[in-house]
Amino acid sequence: MLLKYLPLCLIISSKMLVAQYTISGKITVSSQSIGDARVTLFNSDTTYFVEERSDDFGMFYFSNVSEGAYKIGVAKTNYNYKESNIIINETNQDINFILDRETEKGKWDVIIKSPEPLGGTDLGVLMPNGKIYYCHDTKDPFYFDPKTNDTLSVMGSDSVQGCVGPILLADSTVWFFGGTLREIYGPGTKKVKKFDIRTNKWKTHQNMLDFRWYPSVSPLSNGQVIILGGGGLNNPARVKTSEIYDPKSGISKPTGQIAIGNEVSPIVPLLNGKTLMTHRPPQLFDPTTNQWELAADFVQSNRMSNGDHSDHELVLMPDGDVFAFGYKPFNNIPGTFVEKYDVAANKWELKSSINPIRSRAKAILLPDKKILIAGGQKEEQNDTSPVNQWGYMKRSDLYHPETDTWRNLADLNYFREYHAILTLVPDGRVIAVGGEGQPGNEPTQSIIEAFKPPYLFRGVRPEINNLNKRFFQKEKNFHFPCQRQIL
Repeated sequence: MLLKYLPLCLIISSKMLVAQYTISGKITVSSQSIGDARVTLFNSDTTYFVEERSDDFGMFYFSNVSEGAYKIGVAKTNYNYKESNIIINETNQDINFILDRETEKGKWDVIIKSPEPLGGTDLGVLMPNGKIYYCHDTKDPFYFDPKTNDTLSVMGSDSVQGCVGPILLADSTVWFFGGTLREIYGPGTKKVKKFDIRTNKWKTHQNMLDFRWYPSVSPLSNGQVIILGGGGLNNPARVKTSEIYDPKSGISKPTGQIAIGNEVSPIVPLLNGKTLMTHRPPQLFDPTTNQWELAADFVQSNRMSNGDHSDHELVLMPDGDVFAFGYKPFNNIPGTFVEKYDVAANKWELKSSINPIRSRAKAILLPDKKILIAGGQKEEQNDTSPVNQWGYMKRSDLYHPETDTWRNLADLNYFREYHAILTLVPDGRVIAVGGEGQPGNEPTQSIIEAFKPPYLFRGVRPEINNLNKRFFQKEKNFHFPCQRQIL
């Protein structure tokens, strides 16, 4: 009876007594060896699954393989996935692979109708539990759960607050700064509220110093928040003021002013502790002086004629540099879709484009350090790509910063304007919703769709669900122990 509970690793060890074989091969592209390719060997139900990497000569090698039918797959970034069937029976096996440049475009799948139409005042926040918190204003939030592909109700506030500046803090609370207290466009407010995911409760906190409709919000390294711009009490007049809000104390203190009043500006915290805001013109906030200073201007400038929504979005890269995607040519001369900001050199440079040039497209960094661009307004009138009645597109593209190259991907299922929300979720998909209607207005309905990027089409993705810990520290080891199996 004790054998019923032997660890799987011991059971596997007992199988080593039977005949074992080897599988080897080579991976090439145009006769060139491909190193560090992921090679997987598995059976039909993946109860047997092993992985190796090809060496500098493109060679891979599996040992101690029992007789049986297997699949062997080869995956390498920027190449199409290849898979072959193989039968191990009384002999070792050699199998070679010739890879092709990646042509996989990914796939957008329609998931579910949103409980709320998401347009001019919507927001979305990825929560620590893996769910996305959406709301049109603070009275009507809901969750989307990527595990079930379904929506869930969540406690709403007892008062309207739309067009806010939202931010998720480390303690699992979502804060809502400013906005308006009317159902439809109105004057800015100083109001501050938070929602606590742990208690499912709302709380109103001490007001900000200024009225702010659609303020820009960014975290600081000390846990405080920098808040700037937005429409004031006389919205649409934009304010130049900025302030630092301390969520622990509810105290807000003024800082230096920004150059031009604006709203919902692209803004990112840099690795050097400063904050970059690029609308308009590019400026840096230094927390050591609590002042704003001009950063280097875009190569393509001046981008905006007023303080309205910007024409671009920012993406912070792991190496600390920043990319701006989107360009609206106010002189009607198409420009370049991408500019890169070198933080150390304080310099912008033009990068390559993919036609047609778009403004206000959505941009999101993927796990493979490539950037997904979706939707946006077509800015090249001679281009024949389809658009809706307001000039917005279904198009999506993939930018590779390391090589400064582009590749067209599968189209969205819906034309989406700049109020759309893209969110990368833990299973590797990108969830899109909102912005299906006229820019700045709520659509009649919103549809949630999910994008499977090309990296999700590279073979089996086994789940590890028995890790010995849930939280990890840098340079610390972890393991997933040998599971028990009942015979």
